[in-house]
Amino acid sequence: MPDNVQLVVEYADHQTRYYPANPGWRIDAASRCIVIGRMPRTYIPLDGVTAFHVENVDPKESQ
Repeated sequence: MPDNVQLVVEYADHQTRYYPANPGWRIDAASRCIVIGRMPRTYIPLDGVTAFHVENVDPKESQ
């Protein structure tokens, strides 16, 4: 996975949220969540999620 990536999550109510995903992410089927990171972890419930994708972040643009 590239060094600077973010997880873009789109919801049924047309909101879009951006989460830094540099330490990695996975889908946990048992809890129906997207899990980001190791410790501490961020849990994003899949309820209401219509789409998600990972995109590269240009470090020059984020400054």
